[in-house]
Parts: sequence; C-alpha cells; structure tokens
Amino acid sequence: MKKIIKGLSILVASTALCAGVAMATACDSGYNGTYEGEYHYPNAWAPTAPHYGMKVRVTVENNIITKVEDITKDAYTVVSSGWEDKNTWITYESLLLQKYEGWSVADVLAIKVYIDENGQPYGKGDNAALLESDLLIPNATQGSGRLILAVQDALGKKTQIGRIETAE
Repeated sequence: MKKIIKGLSILVASTALCAGVAMATACDSGYNGTYEGEYHYPNAWAPTAPHYGMKVRVTVENNIITKVEDITKDAYTVVSSGWEDKNTWITYESLLLQKYEGWSVADVLAIKVYIDENGQPYGKGDNAALLESDLLIPNATQGSGRLILAVQDALGKKTQIGRIETAE
C-alpha cells in the first residue's frame, strides 16, 4: 500500500510540475508579432488642424523589438511646417526608428515620458528619461516623446491625457 501511495504522490507531484512548467512557458512567450499603436493630442495653435501625433507599426520577436515603422501618413501632424528646426526631425527620424531595434519590450515600456494636461510631451529638461534612453533626436524632444508613447501604445501601455494629480 505504501508503494502505491508513494507512486501516486510522485505522479501527482510530477504532473503539477509539468503543468507549472507548461504555464510558465506559455506566459513567458510574451510579445511576438506585429503591433500597431498611436499617440496624439490636439494642436493648441491650430485647433481645427490635425492633432499632433504618430502612428507606428512595431515588430517584435521573443520580446525584442526588431523594427519600428512610422505609418502616420496624413493622420496627424508629426512636425509643424513652420518650426525652424523641422529638418532636425526630418533628417533623423529614420535613425531614431532604427535605434529601437534590439530594445526589449520591458525596457521601452519602462521609459517614463512626462506630458502636460493637453498631452504634449515636455521638453528635454523635464524628460530626463528621454535623454538617458538615447531614443531622442536633439532639438526634437516632443516628437521623440510622441514616438515613444506611440510605440508603448502598440505594446499595450495606454497614456491618459489630461490626468492631473493635485494634492487635497
């Protein structure tokens, strides 16, 4: 009788172990595939103009970003036509998209981008995480912030615009 109980105990324990390993493997598979996301907010200087924002397509393999594409087209204003440094963004956007390659999903999701009550990312002085991450075009902090927020949206992290916390 002891042998039967011992055998059943081993069988139950090994079954539980196998089920646990299978669940852990399934949960650990994480991100694999292509995801689309966007981030946008109203244009404070031209309320009837398209929102400032970006739409992206993010390709991930084994929780590592392998490609980020700008698929905004005419949906949003990526950079103001009157902005004197707009060529800073136009020249380096492709490089910035490539800088995401090799980043883990968790590391990109962990980057904090601070935004004002309208959704506009603050400048580089107030968004140190952008500087530290190197996912930034110099003199284009807001555009770089919009890009990170769009990538995070594609990966499932939502940013709530207008949420201002005040002390009671």
